[in-house]
Amino acid sequence: MKARTKKRWYTYRQPMLLFHCIFAPNTVVGCLQYMLGYVDAPEKPTDLLRHRFPSKVGGAPAWLDPLNLPTPQQLTCRVTGETMRFLLQVYCPVNANPVDAFHRSIFLFISPRGDEVAKPGAARALRCQLPRANPYYADTPAPESQLAPRELQAAEQELSLDCDPWKVVTLEQQIAIEAADPPAAASTVPMFVEQELVVEPEPGEGDWEPGTESPEVQRLLDAYQSRIAAEGEYDEQELPSGLVDELESVPGPAQQTFAAFQARTSRAPEQCVRYCFQPGALPLWPSHLHQPQPSDIPPCPHCGRHRQFEFQVMPQLLSFMELDTEDPQAPDWGTIAVYSCPASCSAPSLDGPSGHSAYIEEFVWVQPS
Repeated sequence: MKARTKKRWYTYRQPMLLFHCIFAPNTVVGCLQYMLGYVDAPEKPTDLLRHRFPSKVGGAPAWLDPLNLPTPQQLTCRVTGETMRFLLQVYCPVNANPVDAFHRSIFLFISPRGDEVAKPGAARALRCQLPRANPYYADTPAPESQLAPRELQAAEQELSLDCDPWKVVTLEQQIAIEAADPPAAASTVPMFVEQELVVEPEPGEGDWEPGTESPEVQRLLDAYQSRIAAEGEYDEQELPSGLVDELESVPGPAQQTFAAFQARTSRAPEQCVRYCFQPGALPLWPSHLHQPQPSDIPPCPHCGRHRQFEFQVMPQLLSFMELDTEDPQAPDWGTIAVYSCPASCSAPSLDGPSGHSAYIEEFVWVQPS
């Protein structure tokens, strides 16, 4: 991977400057700014602990709320019935709910059967948010000398460990003590290679939108439609030869969609995440098949607002995950798109082993490879 300037997805709730262009209500879609996430080795293992509000791939989740963890049901694959594997998390505060969501992260989990990831319920996203005044973090950034987050009280640690398959509380302490080297695993849950997600704006050169025809083809189509309007339909023998030749050279939907995907990603071939939580933002689909219709995306069950696209995981990430290519159950996808509540609403807590879950499920759509 080429060397790049390390730019984290956050600097203590400043990601709006990186993630979002804050628009007025009449903002046009053409002003959308997509941010791209790339994987890179962290400078120090402690950089990816929860008090640094990391965005990362693999390892164990850096829980934003370390006590009120997801319920076992939230962490269960609906296809296999097994505990899911943690894929990645993105720290992404938004202005929609600046009080309750001063801190905000989305955690993405996938089925332990990677070949089942495209089935409904085999990929799940959980959103967690906290106000600025909270029991776990100071209202100013932690100093560089603080290697670990504030420890939970003994009773809180016990509750957290009881419902955390990754035993993150124990893992945090090990990492802080052994800061120079990754510690031994604190749990038996399989984990992907841990890497930091760093961010850069998407390059603007070479933009090409799906479905855009060449000017000459469009001119011929317009002329053809005008002729039909004036004289009625042509039969097959009466079609203009120039139009027939041009239209035969136009690729079909599958080729057009994949060509658009390649053209857009060629500007930054190593991108692993695409993020844009703005009205009108859409995923970049590698295939014209198995794309969701608006009716496929359920509204937020808590406030009723229509969920909107927030980010997608690109297939390029698979090549950085050090997977066993001979394993028939290794993860595979075309893309994974996450849709979330545009208001980032605060929902009632779910009952769980530690009292309640502070994690809210959002919607995931997986396009197969």
